[in-house]
Amino acid sequence: MDSAFSTSGKSRSSEGAGRPRDQEARNAILRASLSLVKEFGYRSLTIDKIAQRAGTGKTTIYRWWPSKAAVVGEAFLSYISPEIEYPSVCEMSACESIRRQMRALARAFRGAHGDLLRALMAEAQFDSELSHALVNTWVRPRRALATEILNAGIASGELKSDIDVNVAIDALYGGLYYRFLIPYAPLSSEFAGDLADTVLNGLVQQSR
Repeated sequence: MDSAFSTSGKSRSSEGAGRPRDQEARNAILRASLSLVKEFGYRSLTIDKIAQRAGTGKTTIYRWWPSKAAVVGEAFLSYISPEIEYPSVCEMSACESIRRQMRALARAFRGAHGDLLRALMAEAQFDSELSHALVNTWVRPRRALATEILNAGIASGELKSDIDVNVAIDALYGGLYYRFLIPYAPLSSEFAGDLADTVLNGLVQQSR
């Protein structure tokens, strides 16, 4: 089993937060949910199984999450986030930050994280609760981060001031998800970089 889904490690994104015992229980629940989905699929997942694998009670899980979908959504985001963070625009341009993040996302999608997300997205077509959880725990947080980077580029004068940020995000990441979900061609880091350059070239403020 891939170490990212092992029940023996700690969730990297939540270490050191909250009371030790509560955080230890949360980490165990998040790890358990992902390992069970990876082993048996989302459809067979239940709160009972998560509790048994994590060594906690059902009431403990329901204290923090309303459903198994909410648990899995948070678990996925907590494990993949450290690998796909946007580099700080204090250290580089907004365009370079986006370019590097898109290459990192393509790399993550080629591994175990991508396999899991693809399976969850497939299940979400028939499970409205999971679909809602993915939108709220995966899509919206990721778009919010991309919006921050693009707005920083606009504020600095690097990017055009009249950009529709939502359309720009769709243009940047739509092609990446297309290859991710319909693998007609490799989802390489090189492709991700080329895609970023193609879209960003149309967003950059042209010097006079």
